[in-house]
Amino acid sequence: MAERFDGLFGWMDEQEAIQVLHSTAANLPNPGLQYVAATRLGAASSPESLNALLAASAWRGHDINERLTRRKALEALGRRPDPRSVARVVEALNSDDAGAVVSAANSLSRLWAAGQTMDPDQLTEALVGALHGPGTQQRAVIQCLTRLELHGARDVVESCINHPDRLLDGAARACLVRQGGPGTLLQPVVSRLQDPEAGQRRIAVIDLGLAAQPEHLAAVVRTPVSMPLRSLTAFSLARRALASGHALESVAALLDELCRDDPRRLRLIGQPEPTENTPAGWIRLLLQRDENCQYGAAAGILQQSRTSQVVILEQLHHHYGSDYGGHYMLMRLVGLGGHHGRSAWLKQGLEQTAPQYRKSRIAAAVAMGELALTDQQDALQALQHSSHGEQLRWASTMALALLQGQAQASLALRAQDLR
Repeated sequence: MAERFDGLFGWMDEQEAIQVLHSTAANLPNPGLQYVAATRLGAASSPESLNALLAASAWRGHDINERLTRRKALEALGRRPDPRSVARVVEALNSDDAGAVVSAANSLSRLWAAGQTMDPDQLTEALVGALHGPGTQQRAVIQCLTRLELHGARDVVESCINHPDRLLDGAARACLVRQGGPGTLLQPVVSRLQDPEAGQRRIAVIDLGLAAQPEHLAAVVRTPVSMPLRSLTAFSLARRALASGHALESVAALLDELCRDDPRRLRLIGQPEPTENTPAGWIRLLLQRDENCQYGAAAGILQQSRTSQVVILEQLHHHYGSDYGGHYMLMRLVGLGGHHGRSAWLKQGLEQTAPQYRKSRIAAAVAMGELALTDQQDALQALQHSSHGEQLRWASTMALALLQGQAQASLALRAQDLR
């Protein structure tokens, strides 16, 4: 979500952002400032900033900067849950710019909760009218129909089943199951959790979240894709599981497993190996874009001798500490490998506030519990009740339970808090 990057644009004052959006792009030193301004105002709350976004989300012309600014304005409106934005966002569904339609469809899902100001049948008709163009556009529209639980487009959605573009096939299956269709429709989606292509696994995790069938929680938790992506689906499925009467302890245990993120518990595809059995070779594998390679490397590193692990961790920390993927893996390897001598890294990781290190804070919190670092209890207690995301709150609570020797005994209580 765009909220992850709010801190990156905090340097632009709200009034400056409003002025930039109202300016003619040609008069700005850098037209791209309008793109930044639209993103910045997604985190604002004043009526003036909302009006600026409404103006910027109207048709702006074919220039690439104008198109990008409009897309970001439409996206920002979704973060400002005001029913006055619904009409403008619905209007954008008619755009010939696929990016604008995607932003509009995604924002509609969030705006609708602010107050239904449009007849559901009319909204369904508008969304069905946007079911054309590239797969990314059609997928966003079907996802919107799914989240809003609009049933009037069932026939159109059914026509996308077995579509050669898996973006559409998976979205359609999730939509129909969410609307009461048979759970067997999801079998092809579940099988994609083991697809060799990382993108297909990521899409499948998202589709299972939209389908909202809690029996897939364990499979999602153990899929080799990024932990933050799994967590978005896992926490929503966990709530569904609790609401449908699943055992509190089993649901909480799966969320603990998610936050521990032990690569040896994942359903890895094949046996990823480095090109050379050296610290540099293991680190190169660990930093691959495909998460199956990343977790395969992490599992392999944990099988090395303690001396070899230390060498790898030192090189990873020294050369790749600013790489947020590498930094996250560093935090988990310290905890899972029991490297008490590197606890200072965990403290530094927990103190990271830049949005790109959000998952590192989760990993550091869990590792503090694993290593019994009681001197960090105050920091963990503060995060336990923070507004920095439910994943970090859960990880901090779990870490405190580990410190108190209550990890298993507290499962039911922690699950109740989730509800």
